[in-house]
Amino acid sequence: MKTLASTIAFMASNIQNYWADRIKDQFGIKVSTKESGYEIDPTIIRQLNLILSKMPTEEVKDCKIFDVYFSFTMGPNLPHYPNHGYYINNSVTLNVNIFTDPDQSEDFLDEHGYAVNRATHTVIHEFGHGYDQNNGDLSLQPEWLQLSGWSKDAKPGLKRLVIKDPGAPVVIGEWFFDPRAGFVRFYAKRNPYDDFADSFAFYVAGLQDKLPENKRQYFQKLLLKYS
Repeated sequence: MKTLASTIAFMASNIQNYWADRIKDQFGIKVSTKESGYEIDPTIIRQLNLILSKMPTEEVKDCKIFDVYFSFTMGPNLPHYPNHGYYINNSVTLNVNIFTDPDQSEDFLDEHGYAVNRATHTVIHEFGHGYDQNNGDLSLQPEWLQLSGWSKDAKPGLKRLVIKDPGAPVVIGEWFFDPRAGFVRFYAKRNPYDDFADSFAFYVAGLQDKLPENKRQYFQKLLLKYS
């Protein structure tokens, strides 16, 4: 005879498989855990499906993300520290804490006044890295670099970002930028890749009015085919 606990576990597993299968069927993405011994809350996979569904299916596929991993060991999600997620080689790893404790003071409102929370922003940001790399390293092309004056070398008038998030190691930006350039948020000043991914996330999530005009026009042109 099944116990109540085993019945609940069975139902949770079925729900988890349902949402994972939805993501696999629609977007071609496999969802799994990064570390063994952990179970993903089915509501988190449902949240991921809802976030991806904000984007046209072909746009998601053009990011060429084939695996999304949930990590349970990345620590608390701090406002600026880059431990919310990361992209590497056609896969995205997400800190499960951005789903279980998603709200931060830096959450945003879209043009309808709806909140774009940490989980939504992070997922689309990481997919933006995939779009960047798999469509010709767009963030390293002159057209993008000139929008913020990005340079690998120190030059007169350029600055480099330093992030001092309480409770986290200091992060120093890898590139130099023009301080007169517009950025969607502080974190985007780290390098042209994060500038691109953050701008992509803002544009796709309905925060186009938060982008500086030159970057808004860039993404209007780049993503027009998905309209």
